[in-house]
Order: sequence, then structure tokens, then C-alpha cells
Amino acid sequence: MAKGQGKAGKIIAYILILLVVVGAIGFLAYFTGGFTTGFKTFSVEVNGKNITTSASGYEMTVNDPLTVNVKYTFAGDEVSGYSVKVVPNALAGKDFDFKLDDDVYSYQAEKDLTDGFDIEYNEHSFTIKPKGGITEILQAIYPNNVVEDCRNNAYENMYTLVVTSYDGEASIMINFSVFEKLTGIELDKEVIIF
Repeated sequence: MAKGQGKAGKIIAYILILLVVVGAIGFLAYFTGGFTTGFKTFSVEVNGKNITTSASGYEMTVNDPLTVNVKYTFAGDEVSGYSVKVVPNALAGKDFDFKLDDDVYSYQAEKDLTDGFDIEYNEHSFTIKPKGGITEILQAIYPNNVVEDCRNNAYENMYTLVVTSYDGEASIMINFSVFEKLTGIELDKEVIIF
């Protein structure tokens, strides 16, 4: 009987070793973005999804802000802090010109759109919402100028939220869209037939 118990013990030991190896591989895959990046100790969570490098497809409105939780792996309470910036998401073929007073500027050449958003900071999270659509965002950045209506130039994932770690060593980029409220309907036909 002792021989049979020794064999069973070896099998259990091998299974435990295999589980530890599989767990370690899973742990590394999670914190390296599926082995596509180096080991990440800084991440954010949006809508229950953990992001270590970049993500797209998020949406927000004036009444429906985006909440971002900032996380540090293996860090104690002494490690905290982050910075937030909003910039244009430079997608090929999507750039447009807008008038600022009588001068023409490129949207994707803008360096910082952060003033067009209201950001409420907490220790380990923040909430961000736009001050309106693209025209209102640009107007908030240039309050002493007149910005032409740019609503027709909006595109999906038009903005990039850049969240940077406290030490500036890591940044995460989240591409998102801002949906504007409908302000009216304009018909191009002179006669409507019922």
C-alpha cells in the first residue's frame, strides 16, 4: 500500500507544480498585455476593463462622464498620483481645418485639449466629461476667440486621453468619442408630403 500512496503523492506533486507554472504564465501574460509589452506595474480600469497600454471605443457626453480607476501593481499606499491630458487622436484622413477668428488651424495639430473637459480628481480615480461637443471644446480652449461650428467634422475616437504614472515612466492612451446633443433638425426639402 505504501508504494501506491507514494505514486499518488508524486502525481499530486506534479499537478501542483504544473498549476503553479500555468498560474505564473497567466500572471505574466496579464501584466505584459499577452506578452506584447514589457511588464506593466501601472494600469487603469475603465468600465471594468483593465488597460495597460491603450484602448479605443469609449464614449462620453456632458451628462454621461467616463470614470477611470488608476492602479499600481505591487505598490503600497506610498505610491500614488498620476496626470491626465486630452489630445487629438490623429487618424489618417480625419484631420480638418477650423477657423479661429479669421485664421485657419488644423485640429490634429492641437497640442492640448484638456481645457475643453471637466476633470474631477480623486486619489486613485478621476471622472472626465466634455464641456460640450467639438465646437464647445475648442471654444473652452480659446475663450477669447470666435471658433466656427465644427460639428460636421466630428469622427469616432476623435480624442485621446493620456494617463501618465506619478513618475512619468508609463502612459496609457484611451481613444474616445464625444457625442453631442441634437440641437435641431434641418430639412433640405421645401415641401413635405404626408
